[in-house]
Amino acid sequence: MRARVTVVGSINADTSLRLVSLPLPGETVLARDAARSLGGKGANQAVAAARAGADVRMIGAVGVHDGEHLAGALAAEGVDTALLTRAELPSGQALVLLDDAGENSIIVVAGANAAIEDAVVRRACAELARGDVLVLQHEVPVATSRLAAATASAAGATVVWNAAPAPTSAADLIEHVDLLVVNEHELDAVTRLLGVEPSGPEQDVAAVSARLGTDVVCTLGPAGALVYRSGTLARVPAPSVTAVDTTAAGDTFVGYLAASWHLPLPDAVRRATEAGALAVTRHGAAPSIPTLAEVERRLAAARAGSSASSQTSSTTLSQTISQTGRNIP
Repeated sequence: MRARVTVVGSINADTSLRLVSLPLPGETVLARDAARSLGGKGANQAVAAARAGADVRMIGAVGVHDGEHLAGALAAEGVDTALLTRAELPSGQALVLLDDAGENSIIVVAGANAAIEDAVVRRACAELARGDVLVLQHEVPVATSRLAAATASAAGATVVWNAAPAPTSAADLIEHVDLLVVNEHELDAVTRLLGVEPSGPEQDVAAVSARLGTDVVCTLGPAGALVYRSGTLARVPAPSVTAVDTTAAGDTFVGYLAASWHLPLPDAVRRATEAGALAVTRHGAAPSIPTLAEVERRLAAARAGSSASSQTSSTTLSQTISQTGRNIP
């Protein structure tokens, strides 16, 4: 059965500039090349969920005069765009600066993202049911996300909130959330907004979970992810890859996680972590997001490698027992 995911969030036209290094204040640098593509956290997460095999609806807004190519790009990924608002504003834009180390700086102009219609959000989220997943970020007005979360929760759907970009005020925090997804910086910000002094990711996810009444997943980059659910903490490792562009890695993770909600949470996080790792090996935002077939191949290879390693360890242990003539405690 295919997961049903509804994304309420941003849709941007991304312009990516590749540089040797990110500019310092007052510095002028030359870009090697420029590329334009679909972006925005909401759109990226919708594309990721669709490539992960889910049925996806996108609730967002684009400019009536310049947004049809963005709506078309989403539709080409199999995302239902019937609920998009056409606003009398320019579509959202993002300027992405990417250096040779794979790090980026991003400047966003909200544009039409501030004009999502409440009536559309209320109607669409009221139609959700138990087993459906609603995905939110922090690139559209907080009032829009709050309306979506409250309506979807009342309908019985699971609400996933990716608190990114990091909230800057306690007024930005959202209720009626079942799963909070953050990176370390965002976790630190949310922890402080809740009046708690950060003391490390393991302690902070527990504190945030207790105060917001939600499960928490914190991504740790190359160190994998922490999963805090029902008072239990688990760590999911990340595969080793060479990063060329970290843009949309977090969005890929969130979209895959939402599409994999039918799996046990650690398994869903493992799949999402693999997808995010693949995304950083490619350039661009939405263009970097892998397909489910690619992710499953990597997961299968990892399982096969783990099985072979386990068999080797077992053989070595048997040889040691045979040589010593006794069990090893």
